[in-house]
Amino acid sequence: MAISMSAQTRFHGLYYQGRNKSSVQFSLSRHGRIELTAQNDVNIEIKLQDVVFQLTGDPQTTLQISWQEGDERYALLCQTPGFLAELLALNLHPNTLKLLKTLEIQQRQRLKREQQRVPLYLSLVAGFFICSYLVLHFSAPLIAGLIPYEWEQKIGEFAFENYQTGKKIIANPVTQDAVNTIVKRIDQFDNAKIDYQVAIVDADMINAFAFPGGYIVITTGLIKNADNPEQVAAVLAHELTHVIERHGMRKIVRQAGVGVLVGIVFGDTSALSQLIDAGTKLEGLSFDRNQERSADEGAIHIMRAAGISPQNLAGFFEKIKQTDKVSGNIPALFQTHPLNDERIKYVTAAPEPDQPFRFAMDWEKVKQLE
Repeated sequence: MAISMSAQTRFHGLYYQGRNKSSVQFSLSRHGRIELTAQNDVNIEIKLQDVVFQLTGDPQTTLQISWQEGDERYALLCQTPGFLAELLALNLHPNTLKLLKTLEIQQRQRLKREQQRVPLYLSLVAGFFICSYLVLHFSAPLIAGLIPYEWEQKIGEFAFENYQTGKKIIANPVTQDAVNTIVKRIDQFDNAKIDYQVAIVDADMINAFAFPGGYIVITTGLIKNADNPEQVAAVLAHELTHVIERHGMRKIVRQAGVGVLVGIVFGDTSALSQLIDAGTKLEGLSFDRNQERSADEGAIHIMRAAGISPQNLAGFFEKIKQTDKVSGNIPALFQTHPLNDERIKYVTAAPEPDQPFRFAMDWEKVKQLE
């Protein structure tokens, strides 16, 4: 059945130009053209006969449209359910419609396979993993992987907003621009389709962490104690690896308990509210040794790709270690991220990037926070 549609229908997606990406809304006309407004208010018109279509990610909601202009590669990742059906309702070239119909068949086949597998798979998981604390502990990575990404975003967003309640958020444009520039550099090389949001909290504690979904908190204490922006980038690369690897979601599942695990397995949406509540306590929960090693490995990979020396992370570790010896107080960052000599040696031994990069900013001015 054809779907009625106007030229004003709006869709949500991610627009890629080379390594740069941005969240956009776009419209689709009956004549086979996509219109969107990219960064810097640049209007872009895409002719569908000049693009390549590909299913990616969740087959029910995600369709990738890519094209080439000279040496530059572009892509539009549509995340709106039903977008493929909307395309099929257009008056497109027969070859394009034939390709889209093939993708629709593939989409249905993939959805059917998933629907056939999921009940049996979840039943097996439910029967095997719901007994005791140890079962919950060891099954957390698997269960976290079953949580829809939409849930993860809601959990992170609520925890992010809840954490900021009653706290002073730094609105200084110099500091905000500096931190956003650092995050953007990391984002270009983390190979993750995540839209990050950052809050700078006025607090003397040395801390930074990221909630599920890419919601980042960084304290003024960390900024003031960092020798350069590359050290902050190194810490954030570590934190964002925790998000990409879903370490936080594993902690939340363990914190929420067996009841939530049962709810997730059997599709009980009320489990989401319990996970959201557990998510508000995330910043106080510690990562285990394997997760810290994995985050260090991920941070090194991102830093080297971004041209940032891993020695910045090692140097920050050493600096905080010496501060700890003098004051006797463990910084908040390392109360939840245990630091030991093995971690420092591992990061110190990491190779330098092939193409070194340094941020062009007045770091001392950024640290003034005024």
